[in-house]
Amino acid sequence: MSSVLQVKDYLCTRMLKVGAFQKYRDVIVESEARPNVFAVFDMEDVFLGLVTVNQAGLFPARVFSDLLVRKEPQPILLNTPLDEVMARFKVEKSEFIAVIDNGKFVGVVSEPSLFAGLVKKLEAELDYSKLASLVFENTSEGILIADPAAHIIHVNSAFTKTTGYQLEEVVGKTPNILHSGYQDKGFYEGMWRALLEIGEWEGELWNRRKNGDIYPEWLHINAVHDADGRVVNYVGVFSDIGPNKEIQRKLQQLAFFDPLTALPNRRLFNDRLEHTVLQAGRQNEVFALLFIDLNRFKNINDAFGHATGDKLLKHVAASISRSVRECDTVARLGGDEFTVILSDCHEIRSAVAVANKIGHALNDPIAFDGHEFLASAAIGISLYPVDGVTAEEMTQSADVAMFNAKSEGVGFRFYSPEMNSGIADQLAIESAIRNGVEKGAFWLAWQPQVNLADNTIIGAEVLARWRHEGRDIPPCQFIPIAENSGQIGMLGDWIFRAALAEADEFNKFFDCRSFQVAVNFSPLQLKNDDASQLVSEMLEKYHFNHGCLEVEITESALVDGQQGATSFLSKLRELGVAVAIDDFGTGYSNLSILKRFHIDKLKIDQSFVFDLAKNQTSRQIVEAIIKMAHSLGMSTLAEGVETKEHADMLREMGCDYAQGYFFSRPIAMNELKKLYVPCADGKVYLGDKELFESH
Repeated sequence: MSSVLQVKDYLCTRMLKVGAFQKYRDVIVESEARPNVFAVFDMEDVFLGLVTVNQAGLFPARVFSDLLVRKEPQPILLNTPLDEVMARFKVEKSEFIAVIDNGKFVGVVSEPSLFAGLVKKLEAELDYSKLASLVFENTSEGILIADPAAHIIHVNSAFTKTTGYQLEEVVGKTPNILHSGYQDKGFYEGMWRALLEIGEWEGELWNRRKNGDIYPEWLHINAVHDADGRVVNYVGVFSDIGPNKEIQRKLQQLAFFDPLTALPNRRLFNDRLEHTVLQAGRQNEVFALLFIDLNRFKNINDAFGHATGDKLLKHVAASISRSVRECDTVARLGGDEFTVILSDCHEIRSAVAVANKIGHALNDPIAFDGHEFLASAAIGISLYPVDGVTAEEMTQSADVAMFNAKSEGVGFRFYSPEMNSGIADQLAIESAIRNGVEKGAFWLAWQPQVNLADNTIIGAEVLARWRHEGRDIPPCQFIPIAENSGQIGMLGDWIFRAALAEADEFNKFFDCRSFQVAVNFSPLQLKNDDASQLVSEMLEKYHFNHGCLEVEITESALVDGQQGATSFLSKLRELGVAVAIDDFGTGYSNLSILKRFHIDKLKIDQSFVFDLAKNQTSRQIVEAIIKMAHSLGMSTLAEGVETKEHADMLREMGCDYAQGYFFSRPIAMNELKKLYVPCADGKVYLGDKELFESH
């Protein structure tokens, strides 16, 4: 064993000798080798210099003699000590240095070849552990050492510089922390198969830095064995190959294309739309822009997970692409938003045909992960130049048309200028809602609820009212806007707090603790624990009796957000809060809901009550709901009772409770107090014609 490690033991194996007048493109095709460096010789076999594969790859048609740099690093002798070689690399910043013996070229040495040789001689050269450590820490390649179970035990400073992870952050973990997701399971299975069968693997892969950036690297992994042939370590040596020209092309692909669907992303879409606008303007052409937004995608993503959502998005991308021509551009802007540029679209019917084709394709059911899905969408269409003469105007017009299609529940809509007024009104209401809550523009109306058995008031439903700029904004207008703009949590919180505060004042005024307060909760309020925490906090503050608070939710709240709804309803039951299903029969009418959840009351929608006396179907539906509810131990309340005839018919059918204008319109708390004047028997009656008219 030599006392001094010399360079002759660490020559680079991935070196290829070439002639001065040969070309990279010819050599690389003819050779089965995968060199990192070329040693260039003249016709007299005299060594001229070195050319790296990166240099040659940039100019594949040039001869190697043209690629030689003017100032070559001085060659080193074959018996040069290793520490001197390491010093040369550190000072000269060279990738490769030629090695000569007796004036003749014998090979090439590089930092990776030095390290690879050191790994193989690790046990035999224990006296040089300090030198190995020097190479380990100073090489420009990242190095990772893992145990037989692939748990990281050491990394060098180049690893930290490339990945952003410090040693203490990765020790004990597996290299999985670097996975970018671009390589599939089969890729890593092949890597491990090679390590187990031949003891090494080499190739390109994409990893993720600590800050989230994705980068390409060239990785070489060796299995280190003991004397008995058992694996004791895995050593990985890698270099960031991002600067390589070919990798730059791949990075450009990532910059302009959506990695999930492989469609053009927003950046490339904007570029192509700008180009289409310019071309159409110069050549006096017409084109159409389709803005596509999936319906209920967020619900699917929340209920079944992002993996299922991603599969659905890939299916949608493929369906849209199959519905258009190759010359058209399909892009994914992000989330569940897609666009289509229909070039050379001279007739409106052509855009209609494509929109219908896309709609039909998305309406076809698709099954995966044990579920069947319908990926319906709302499509907005703008036409150049009538709906815009710039890319921004075309996009904005198509977006507005899409919003109108979604609001109206139709497949597609063409843009019209009138749509903008509705959008402007909505945006104005969005900004006014928050100010309205802060400035006290919202107030609560109370609509009494009556026991049909004796026409006594049992409680009241709380209804939000808003007076804005001198006019009343109906709840059917501001509630959906609050939901879509993310303000329903704030508004719902205010409604609930104000309702319980007013109800507590009412109870104290009449010394009454049996009055039931019914408050509505939006499905969006059930997505987290805030709603149940709010209920618990307010009950603790005001000490409502068991069952005197009733929370009303719609069927959609239970279907769209089952996990959040389940937790919310469980908490309500613990707190002694009653639960009512609002507008039962108009939504999903999913009877399994009544089985899974503890429900106290079904509220019969006013659409069935309105024509109760004239429509036999409505009567049959109402009777069926009442009987079903009673058989399941639930009570029923009919909404929209406007006549004595309605009340009498519902009473005969066995309906328990009712509310509506026959008994009382929604009124402010001070009016409710005037109405709630106990009679001699301590009860308040509504429904008698004379009593009703007096109020």
